[in-house]
Amino acid sequence: MTEYDDRLREVERYKAKFKENKQLVNDARKMSKALADAIRLKDENFESLKKRNGENVRLKKQLEATKEQLETTILEVSKVKGELDSALVEVSGLKMSIPTERDAAVQEFLGSQAFHDAFRPHCIRVANFEKRKWMAILERYDNGIIIQNDDESDNEASISEQSQESENGPRDAEEGGDDNGVETQSDIVRVCHKT
Repeated sequence: MTEYDDRLREVERYKAKFKENKQLVNDARKMSKALADAIRLKDENFESLKKRNGENVRLKKQLEATKEQLETTILEVSKVKGELDSALVEVSGLKMSIPTERDAAVQEFLGSQAFHDAFRPHCIRVANFEKRKWMAILERYDNGIIIQNDDESDNEASISEQSQESENGPRDAEEGGDDNGVETQSDIVRVCHKT
């Protein structure tokens, strides 16, 4: 009976051992499958990385080529810009040195006798009016003492002669006023008092 019990216990040990081994085999199979999946995923990732790396290398080469082309273009543009600046400087110099038709016409008119005949009497009248106006103002602020320059009478005589030579009749009627075509001192004083 003791031998039978020993054998029965041994069989139970073998059964437990077999069950344990079977579990280990199942675990090993599961682990093997997981390892196979991990290896497959690693290979897929590696292939993807290789493709991406190849694409990156291609893009890098393309970028370098574009960079070289851009540098060449920048050099060409700088060269063209320098030539254009030089041309603009030359054109500006030529433009400044060559008078336009309008400038030539203006210069011709300013140097003509017609301009002097038309403009000089006006300038004389304006200058004479300003002179008399300020003389009247100075008289007012100098306690009634009349201030006159020594050459005033000479200037009035020359202005009167120049006005008569340049106006030749019709202008005197248009201007009105005194014989020499300028305002009198009393007129100027009245204007100054009004202002």
